Amino acid sequence: MIGFPRKLLSTRLCTAVALSVTLILAACGGGSNSGVGLPFVFPVGTGGGNGSNGGGGNTGTDPNALPSVDALKATCTSIVGKTFASATVTAANRIEGDASLGTTGMCQVLATRAPYLDIEVVVPDNWSGRYYQQGGGGFDGQIRSAFTKNSSGAITAVTYAVTAQAAVYASSNGGNRAGVTGQAAPAVFFDGTEAGKQSMDDYSYASLGTTLYFAKGVIKEFFKQDAKYRYFVGCSNGGRNAAIAIQRWPEEFDGAVSGCYGFSMPGQTVAWTSMAGLAGTPVMPSGAQWSAVYKAAVASCDAADNLADGVISNPSRCTFDPSTQVCGQPLASTDPAVCLTPTQLPTVQKLFAGGWTDATGNTIYSPYGWASANPASFGGLGGGYVAMATGDAAWLTAAKQATFDVNVDYGPVVAGLQSVGADVDKIAIAKFIASGKKFLTYHDGADGLLSINEHTRNVNTVYSIAKGMGLADPSTSSRYFVIPGTGHGGSQALTQVRWDDAIVKWVEAGSAPTQLTFNSKTSTGAAKSIPVCQYPQYPRYVSGGDVNSAASYTCTAP
Repeated sequence: MIGFPRKLLSTRLCTAVALSVTLILAACGGGSNSGVGLPFVFPVGTGGGNGSNGGGGNTGTDPNALPSVDALKATCTSIVGKTFASATVTAANRIEGDASLGTTGMCQVLATRAPYLDIEVVVPDNWSGRYYQQGGGGFDGQIRSAFTKNSSGAITAVTYAVTAQAAVYASSNGGNRAGVTGQAAPAVFFDGTEAGKQSMDDYSYASLGTTLYFAKGVIKEFFKQDAKYRYFVGCSNGGRNAAIAIQRWPEEFDGAVSGCYGFSMPGQTVAWTSMAGLAGTPVMPSGAQWSAVYKAAVASCDAADNLADGVISNPSRCTFDPSTQVCGQPLASTDPAVCLTPTQLPTVQKLFAGGWTDATGNTIYSPYGWASANPASFGGLGGGYVAMATGDAAWLTAAKQATFDVNVDYGPVVAGLQSVGADVDKIAIAKFIASGKKFLTYHDGADGLLSINEHTRNVNTVYSIAKGMGLADPSTSSRYFVIPGTGHGGSQALTQVRWDDAIVKWVEAGSAPTQLTFNSKTSTGAAKSIPVCQYPQYPRYVSGGDVNSAASYTCTAP
C-alpha cells in the first residue's frame, strides 16, 4: 500500500557543541557550501552528546537523540565486515569536519554485493533524519560519490545532500564496473554467466533496492532508528532510477526528482537504434552538419524570449525550417562540409520534426527539441537496450543496428524491457503522486540525447492517469520544469539547480516550487543565473536588466 508522507516526531534545534560558527550554519542549511539552503533543518535530536569531545553522552531520556561523536566514530570502525541486505561493508573511512567544505565529521561506508555491485553510504555526525539516494547515468559502472576529489585524492567538495540537508547519502555503481575488464556493462550482461544475468538485473532495477535496504541497515547501526524522510534524485539513467524506485518501493520514499529522462524506455530505444543504424550512410549528417543545423535554429529563434543570448528559451515560438540549410539555399553555408545534402534532410526532419510512429500512426517517440545532437553516436545506448530486451548481444554491433526495423523490432523491445524490469510504469508513477507524495521532474531545454517533447508528452499522460485516480490537480503533488539552453544532464548538479532544496521544502514544509534558479558562468567566467520555470512557462528577459541576473527575467506563458 502506498503510504502518505511520514511526519517528524518533533522539531528540534541543530546541535553543534564545540563546532565553529561556520559548521553550525552548514548543519542548519546555510554556510558557504549550502547555496540557497533551508530556513530550517529537522535534526533527529539534540541528545546532549553530539559535541566534538563526545562528552555528556545520551541520557536515555530522548530515544531520538543523536549518538555522541565518540560513539559515531566507534561505529564507523566496528561496522567493517558487517552485512546488510546481502551487501558487506568492505571499508569505513572516518572524515573529520572541515569548515572550508561546510561539513561536520562523517563516516564513508563502502560495501559490495556479488557479483559486481559496489555501494557508498555517507553518514554525517549532524544527521537531520533524512535519507538521500542518488541515481546513476548511462550504463553506470561507477559510484556517484558524495565527494569531489582532486588529482591527489583530497576532498575538494561535498554534495549539498550532506552539507545542506545533513542527509545520509547513498549511491551505487548500478551493478557493474566500468573500469574492470569483463565486468562492464552492457557486454557483461551477455557473457553467458549467472553473474552477467545478475548484473543486468542490478542495472535494470535490483541495485536500487539493495542500496536502499543496505543504507537502512547502516542508518540503524549508527543511529538505532530509521530515517524520517527519504528522497531519490537522479538525471538521465538516474532519472529512470528515480522513477523505478518510486514504482517498486513507493512506501519507502516521500519525494523524488527525475530529470533528463522521458518515461519511455522502449520509445527511446527505438529512436536511438534507428538513428544509429544510419551511421556511415549517405543519409547521416556529420557532427559538423548537425552542429550547423542547431546553430541556424538558434539564430532563427533566439530572440523569441526578448533577448539574443544564444539560447532558445521560448521553443513554442520557434518555426525554424531545416530545409533552409540544404546546400545551395540562400541561408545555408557555402561550405559543402557543413551544409546538408538533399538526402540528409529527411534524417534531420525525422529527428527534429517527425518523430517515430508505428504502422498505424500511433506515436512511439516524439521528435527532439532543437539541440546539438549527434545521432551517429546513439548506437552504444540503443543497441545495448535492444540487446537487453532480446537477449541478443549482436545488437551491440553497428552491423546489427543497421538492420533495425521499427515495425519488426518495436514489439519485442517493449515486451523485453518490461520483462527485465528496465522500463518505467507510468501508472505506478501516477499512483505515487495521487497518494500525495511529491515528484519533481525536469528536462534540459537543448537535450540532444533524449527528447524533451517525449518527456512532456509522457508527463501529461501521467497527470491524466493521476486525475483518473482522483487527484483533481496533479500540480499539488508533481511539477515539471525546463532549463533553457542546457544540453543533456547540464543542469543536474546541485550547485547549478537546488533540486535537493526544492523537494525537501515541498515534502517537509509544504512549500511547492514555482520557480527555481539555474546558476552557471558565462564564457568569460562571470556568474550567471536565470529562472527555471514551471512548464510551459519560459524565462522572458525584462529589457534593461542585467542579462546575467535571474532578477532580470520573468517566467512567462508562451
